[in-house]
Amino acid sequence: MEIERVIGHIAGVPVGAHFHRRQDVLRAKLHQNNQKGISWLVDEDGAEVGDAIVLHGGYVDDRDEDEWVQYTGASPDKDKAEGGKRLLRSQSWSYRDNAALKRSYERKHHIRVIRGYKGDSRYSPSDSYRYDGLYEITAIRTATSSQAAPDGSEIKICQFDLQRLPDHLQADLPER
Repeated sequence: MEIERVIGHIAGVPVGAHFHRRQDVLRAKLHQNNQKGISWLVDEDGAEVGDAIVLHGGYVDDRDEDEWVQYTGASPDKDKAEGGKRLLRSQSWSYRDNAALKRSYERKHHIRVIRGYKGDSRYSPSDSYRYDGLYEITAIRTATSSQAAPDGSEIKICQFDLQRLPDHLQADLPER
């Protein structure tokens, strides 16, 4: 049975809700996948659009400033020996997850942000996952990663800037 998911807040899941495991985030319909950072769904016109991201110690070029996030897109080519954090080659806007998140930027869809315990310790929970509300994607770009490919060449990455929506647009705000 497929879980019905939506863009925006999920009914019954307040901002600030904590989840013990990633599987619990999935069951709450906040994210479609138990491992990937970018979640997407099929929009009304049949196009795939991003609906959520998980900040959980992703790539070296990510920045988390709580209300503002610089998020590195996804890649199927990661070095498993480095815990999946080291890219082996450049990312692509045509890769399904990046294309879906880019489409959300173009359509001005808001994105749910879930912070995991491996994220920036200043803003992330210490031992769980937390739904931190809706963010707007304010900019996208192709950038050069601060890390090089194994052969020493530059790695191009898909980057997204996200800004947290003001409190009055967040539902049932508890302490974060």
